[in-house]
Amino acid sequence: MKKLLLVALPVGLALLVIVLLLDHQRSQADACEARLERARLKREYSERLGAVRMMPPDQAAAWRDEVLAVTRWYLDALQNVHNRHPGEPPRPSAIEAAEADRKGKLKAEERAQFEDFQKYAASRMALLREGRFAPVAAATSGSLRLDLLAIEPGPSPQGGPGLRIDFALWGAPRFVEREEARERTVSKTVVPVALKSMVLKLADAKGKAYGEMSGSGEPYQKLVDPERFVDEFPPGALFGTWWIELLPREAETLKMELVADVRGATGVGHPSIFEITMPIPETWKLPPGVAFEGQVREAAPEPAAKR
Repeated sequence: MKKLLLVALPVGLALLVIVLLLDHQRSQADACEARLERARLKREYSERLGAVRMMPPDQAAAWRDEVLAVTRWYLDALQNVHNRHPGEPPRPSAIEAAEADRKGKLKAEERAQFEDFQKYAASRMALLREGRFAPVAAATSGSLRLDLLAIEPGPSPQGGPGLRIDFALWGAPRFVEREEARERTVSKTVVPVALKSMVLKLADAKGKAYGEMSGSGEPYQKLVDPERFVDEFPPGALFGTWWIELLPREAETLKMELVADVRGATGVGHPSIFEITMPIPETWKLPPGVAFEGQVREAAPEPAAKR
């Protein structure tokens, strides 16, 4: 009996180890297959929207319907991938990844910043998931599309009332940089697009130039890599928010001119210019009796017409 146990015990342990190894290999293969399927879906999402991204701005409803239809297909397909591979481990959140990189030494200020971007990414995802994606204005330039998602008054981060402009920039190129650091590879998503300048030109009720506001085009908040914060986020868009001052009551029309610079593979920048003209509703203006305190440059008188 002892001899039998001496033989059976090692054989049983060996079989157990083999079973565990095979199960681990199956799990790894399953996770790898799931990652490949999701990568394929992300690529197809970009390709399907890329085919219609340059729709004329006046076809806003058709563009919105395309985005929402492709997004529904994408999210349903992702759910099917999850159903086929339920054992796949979840991807760590941006905060968990940052803590792992810094061995848990994440400052309170950095954590708060990560949490803020996490909420921002979730709110952008909700627009697509819940079918609330509905741009109020748009412009195209080259292979890029600029959608203004919402323009609303609110408390400015700089203090006092302001005007919040949420946008999405579709078609911005992106690539992954990898660096070897202490026996591990650090990856970073790079979007080589700089929003160089933004000019807001104001006109009065008669269409006469009233003044303009100009400055850097870089937004108050810019979400370059939404997938870092929401793993299932569809690819292809850069989201951001500008904050400007409430507009003077004399202004009736707003013309936005945005210059974006796309850096190519050679390192040379290629400018894209977007122009959007919109009427100014009452909610974008200062309250009655409140003087405009920003810098408004009065336009020079137009020269008289020559006969």
